Amino acid sequence: MGIKGLTKLLADNAPKAMKEQKFESYFGRKIAIDASMSIYQFLIVVGRIGTEMLTNEAGEVTSHLQGMFTRTIRLLEAGIKPLYVFDGQPPDLKKQELAKRYSRRADATADLAQAVEAGNKEDIEKFSKRTVKVTKQHNEDCKRLLKLMGVPVVEAPSEAEAECAALCKSGKACTSASVLGCFEFPICAWHSVGPFCFLCPKGLNLSFCLRLVVVGSILLEKSK
Repeated sequence: MGIKGLTKLLADNAPKAMKEQKFESYFGRKIAIDASMSIYQFLIVVGRIGTEMLTNEAGEVTSHLQGMFTRTIRLLEAGIKPLYVFDGQPPDLKKQELAKRYSRRADATADLAQAVEAGNKEDIEKFSKRTVKVTKQHNEDCKRLLKLMGVPVVEAPSEAEAECAALCKSGKACTSASVLGCFEFPICAWHSVGPFCFLCPKGLNLSFCLRLVVVGSILLEKSK
């Protein structure tokens, strides 16, 4: 889920806890990536115009596959070893948030219908994005693609971000990434620093210009 505004909070209160790293510095390293966050971004960005999405000849949506394939290739070409982590059963604490998301999508669907009827292209673009949801089929499609590419896939027992933190803590990954907005894909308008909810030693948010946020002694001092 992430912590809204955490990046700004760190910048304002513990600026020395944030460190800029060049993309090349991650050459040869394993990065655990929250897959659902990336898939959501692909469904909104890749090949989307209003209510129309990128599809195959059968009319099946392929935005998530195109985005996942292209981004993974870019990471591999840069010498980075991605490890995609998929969400498992959501925790009870998240039920209220999921209910809110469902309500917001329902409202957006109603607003979208009105925008389509009125022919308002700006509202159609805005509300169509708010109706996007990552489905089980989207996840399964991406898992199959990644396995065919030889890229590791991990199915978390619950939250993917928690699993990313656990992989970093155990040394199976160098760092974790919650949102990737690099390469040819536009940077998201929002930033999630979810791994810090689970005390990940290192959390990488590539949508924030590959900024590496290291939780160290300085941050701990600020929290006292």
